[in-house]
Amino acid sequence: MERIKEKFTIKITDRGIVILSGEEKSLHFTAGEALMLLDILRNKEPKLKQMAEKASPIPIKIKV
Repeated sequence: MERIKEKFTIKITDRGIVILSGEEKSLHFTAGEALMLLDILRNKEPKLKQMAEKASPIPIKIKV
C-alpha cells in the first residue's frame, strides 16, 4: 500500500497564514485575506465535495 504524502501544510502565524507546498513554494495571506478565502471555500464546498467524490477511485466520505 502506498503511503500518503502531504501535498501542503498550513501554518498560522502572527500575521495570518502560510500555505507551504511540498515543492518549497508558499502562499502568504494576511488574516483578512485568509478569512475571505475561507468564505469563498465555504460557498464552493458543495461543488468541491461533488468533484472530489467523482474523482475518487474508491468511495470516501470526508467529514469535518
